[in-house]
Amino acid sequence: MGINVVQANSQASSISRYASDLRGIKSSLLQYKSEINSAWQSREMKYVNQALDKLNIELSTICSDLDSLSSDIVAVAREIQQEEEAARRAAEERARLEAEARARQQQSTTGKKSPFGL
Repeated sequence: MGINVVQANSQASSISRYASDLRGIKSSLLQYKSEINSAWQSREMKYVNQALDKLNIELSTICSDLDSLSSDIVAVAREIQQEEEAARRAAEERARLEAEARARQQQSTTGKKSPFGL
Protein backbone atom coordinates (compact mmCIF):
# COMPACT_ATOMS: atom_id res chain seq x y z
CA MET A 1 0.00 0.00 0.00
CA GLY A 2 1.48 3.33 -1.07
CA ILE A 3 1.22 6.78 0.35
CA ASN A 4 -2.08 8.58 -0.03
CA VAL A 5 -0.96 11.94 -1.42
CA VAL A 6 -4.50 13.33 -1.46
CA GLN A 7 -4.88 12.60 2.24
CA ALA A 8 -1.45 14.07 3.00
CA ASN A 9 -2.37 17.24 1.09
CA SER A 10 -5.67 17.42 2.98
CA GLN A 11 -3.86 17.14 6.30
CA ALA A 12 -1.36 19.78 5.21
CA SER A 13 -4.26 22.09 4.29
CA SER A 14 -5.81 21.55 7.72
CA ILE A 15 -2.54 22.47 9.38
CA SER A 16 -2.32 25.61 7.23
CA ARG A 17 -5.85 26.55 8.31
CA TYR A 18 -4.83 26.11 11.96
CA ALA A 19 -1.93 28.49 11.37
CA SER A 20 -4.30 30.98 9.76
CA ASP A 21 -6.70 30.69 12.70
CA LEU A 22 -3.83 31.33 15.10
CA ARG A 23 -2.85 34.43 13.11
CA GLY A 24 -6.41 35.69 13.60
CA ILE A 25 -6.16 35.02 17.33
CA LYS A 26 -2.80 36.79 17.41
CA SER A 27 -4.30 39.82 15.67
CA SER A 28 -7.19 39.88 18.15
CA LEU A 29 -4.74 39.63 21.02
CA LEU A 30 -2.82 42.66 19.73
CA GLN A 31 -6.08 44.57 19.42
CA TYR A 32 -7.05 43.66 22.99
CA LYS A 33 -3.62 44.74 24.18
CA SER A 34 -4.09 48.12 22.53
CA GLU A 35 -7.57 48.51 24.04
CA ILE A 36 -6.37 47.53 27.51
CA ASN A 37 -3.49 50.00 27.29
CA SER A 38 -5.91 52.75 26.31
CA ALA A 39 -8.34 51.99 29.12
CA TRP A 40 -6.06 50.96 31.96
CA GLN A 41 -3.11 52.95 33.23
CA SER A 42 -1.12 51.35 36.04
CA ARG A 43 2.31 50.02 36.97
CA GLU A 44 1.02 46.48 36.47
CA MET A 45 0.45 47.16 32.78
CA LYS A 46 4.18 46.74 32.24
CA TYR A 47 3.83 43.08 33.24
CA VAL A 48 0.58 42.60 31.35
CA ASN A 49 2.24 43.99 28.22
CA GLN A 50 5.30 41.77 28.70
CA ALA A 51 3.07 38.71 29.05
CA LEU A 52 1.04 39.65 25.98
CA ASP A 53 4.21 40.33 23.98
CA LYS A 54 5.63 36.96 25.00
CA LEU A 55 2.39 35.25 23.98
CA ASN A 56 2.47 37.12 20.67
CA ILE A 57 6.01 35.87 19.98
CA GLU A 58 5.03 32.31 20.87
CA LEU A 59 2.01 32.46 18.56
CA SER A 60 4.22 33.74 15.73
CA THR A 61 6.64 30.87 16.28
CA ILE A 62 3.83 28.32 16.32
CA CYS A 63 2.35 29.76 13.11
CA SER A 64 5.73 29.55 11.39
CA ASP A 65 6.22 25.99 12.61
CA LEU A 66 2.77 24.97 11.39
CA ASP A 67 3.39 26.54 7.97
CA SER A 68 6.72 24.75 7.72
CA LEU A 69 5.15 21.45 8.78
CA SER A 70 2.40 21.83 6.20
CA SER A 71 4.93 22.49 3.45
CA ASP A 72 7.09 19.55 4.57
CA ILE A 73 4.12 17.17 4.55
CA VAL A 74 3.31 18.04 0.94
CA ALA A 75 6.95 17.79 -0.18
CA VAL A 76 7.60 14.49 1.60
CA ALA A 77 4.37 12.95 0.31
CA ARG A 78 5.39 13.82 -3.25
CA GLU A 79 8.89 12.47 -2.67
CA ILE A 80 7.57 9.20 -1.24
CA GLN A 81 5.15 8.86 -4.15
CA GLN A 82 8.01 9.34 -6.63
CA GLU A 83 10.15 6.77 -4.79
CA GLU A 84 7.28 4.28 -4.78
CA GLU A 85 6.71 4.81 -8.50
CA ALA A 86 10.42 4.33 -9.23
CA ALA A 87 10.45 1.13 -7.16
CA ARG A 88 7.38 -0.15 -9.02
CA ARG A 89 9.00 0.54 -12.40
CA ALA A 90 12.23 -1.13 -11.27
CA ALA A 91 10.30 -4.21 -10.10
CA GLU A 92 8.45 -4.39 -13.43
CA GLU A 93 11.74 -4.13 -15.34
CA ARG A 94 13.33 -6.78 -13.13
CA ALA A 95 10.37 -9.11 -13.72
CA ARG A 96 10.57 -8.49 -17.49
CA LEU A 97 14.29 -9.28 -17.55
CA GLU A 98 13.78 -12.43 -15.48
CA ALA A 99 11.02 -13.59 -17.85
CA GLU A 100 13.29 -13.01 -20.84
CA ALA A 101 16.12 -14.92 -19.16
CA ARG A 102 13.80 -17.84 -18.40
CA ALA A 103 12.59 -17.82 -22.01
CA ARG A 104 16.18 -17.84 -23.32
CA GLN A 105 17.06 -20.66 -20.98
CA GLN A 106 14.01 -22.63 -22.05
CA GLN A 107 14.83 -21.99 -25.71
CA SER A 108 18.37 -23.23 -25.28
CA THR A 109 17.20 -26.44 -23.60
CA THR A 110 14.27 -27.14 -25.95
CA GLY A 111 15.47 -25.49 -29.15
CA LYS A 112 12.18 -23.59 -29.51
CA LYS A 113 11.98 -19.93 -30.44
CA SER A 114 11.38 -17.51 -27.56
CA PRO A 115 8.03 -15.70 -27.41
CA PHE A 116 10.10 -12.54 -26.96
CA GLY A 117 11.74 -12.92 -30.36
CA LEU A 118 15.16 -13.66 -28.89
